[in-house]
Amino acid sequence: MMETSNMETIYQHIAYILNAMIPEDWEKVLLYAEMREGYGQVFFYFYPLGSNIPVYSLDIVDQYIVDSRNFGSLEDQLFDCCEQLWNEFHQQEQEQWTCFTYILKHTGEMKIQYNLKYS
Repeated sequence: MMETSNMETIYQHIAYILNAMIPEDWEKVLLYAEMREGYGQVFFYFYPLGSNIPVYSLDIVDQYIVDSRNFGSLEDQLFDCCEQLWNEFHQQEQEQWTCFTYILKHTGEMKIQYNLKYS
């Protein structure tokens, strides 16, 4: 049986970090993480409130007035959370996922999908 309380805490921390990284009110966030031994990447898109045009996370510093050091620190924290989630599967003796999709709505509703094989 997989212990989920650690995972729930990580999901909540991811939501907190995403909210801190996005410099305006938003409708929905789509985060994608890919992890393997010795490799990882994390990025996201968000939809500003009332817009159907997504903003790519790597464009935030260029498009908005944000503190780039603080933003970089939050990016590192986001990566660390995804890596903790990846490691949690190993600690729970579950097959580690390779790709993780996390969809968060401004209402707090979230949808999570794991892909276990890299294609």
